[in-house]
Amino acid sequence: MVTEWERNEDVIAERFKREEIEGTFKKKFSAKENENLVIEKHGEIYRELGSGEFTVSGLLDKDFTNLLIMDKSEKVLNRTLKNVFLSDGKRMDINFEIRFKVFHSDRFSNNLIRNRKRLFMEDVWADILSNLIYKKSMPEIKKHGITDFLKEDFCEERKESLENDLKKMFKDWGLLLTYFSIDFRIPEEEKKAVETKEGVEKEEIKVEEKTEETEKEPEEIVEEGERRIESASKEGKIAELEEERLEKEVKMELEKKETQKDMEEAVEALDLKELKDKKELLKKTEEKGLGVEKEEKTKEDLENKLEELKKAKEIAEKKFYKKELSEEAFQRMMEDFEKKIIEIETKLKSKKD
Repeated sequence: MVTEWERNEDVIAERFKREEIEGTFKKKFSAKENENLVIEKHGEIYRELGSGEFTVSGLLDKDFTNLLIMDKSEKVLNRTLKNVFLSDGKRMDINFEIRFKVFHSDRFSNNLIRNRKRLFMEDVWADILSNLIYKKSMPEIKKHGITDFLKEDFCEERKESLENDLKKMFKDWGLLLTYFSIDFRIPEEEKKAVETKEGVEKEEIKVEEKTEETEKEPEEIVEEGERRIESASKEGKIAELEEERLEKEVKMELEKKETQKDMEEAVEALDLKELKDKKELLKKTEEKGLGVEKEEKTKEDLENKLEELKKAKEIAEKKFYKKELSEEAFQRMMEDFEKKIIEIETKLKSKKD
């Protein structure tokens, strides 16, 4: 009987142990078009067969331990990162489309699927998040405000930078990047707010230019021009600013509650008892009037706290890979860890200076 792989679009590769393949003296298996069969001996590729129907002797090739079959067709990842915070306090969504193929069997076997029984599309996305996006791309993106991401040239630069980093990482994994796109999704209300602000600034510039051109005209004419511009924009500008202020207060309050709830659930799920105890101790210290400043007064205290945060971040990543944390909760935790780590590193730098 010939063993045939039941192909699944969500699975990129699957590894079968020798004893899982039917047959004692002869092991027969087949691979369809765009599938690649590889025989492994103790973690190393022994023979690459490609696609077709094959028979391996149970006596002559008795040392082979595994059969690895790969889907070499183009795979497509469509994913979204929601509510990414920017330097000006605004938020946006980021849409990704990533297309790739398996092209180097050795690197793929050794560096990506490693000791896994199966490699899912979600495993690749999780590795991209951990090794590239959260580690390198996201800190750079968060240095900028919403107005930067309304500029086409700026967005194109961010896309090219991320695409080049992704190509290098995929090459190490034995993958070929065939297509990449990234879409920075700015909320419509934020776009309108920026457009309104820019419109007001342009009108103010026109008034200044008109004032310079009419220096010889009576002062009353210049003042009348300024009043017309001001009356046309003042009412709408005030209403827009008030609406933005109220919306920001509501979002901040909701965000505060959601973040607090997510952190409590994450701390409980990760069993970070020690970190939680320190948080309670810090709270009691504040109530006694000693303050947080005193807890972090020395360089050694700051370095210890930085080490604890990094360990907590590593534990959170491991839980995420085990699918014990949702992607949204994991993203919020990474943002919080990064913010606190940057704050402590800044304080440590100031102490050195």
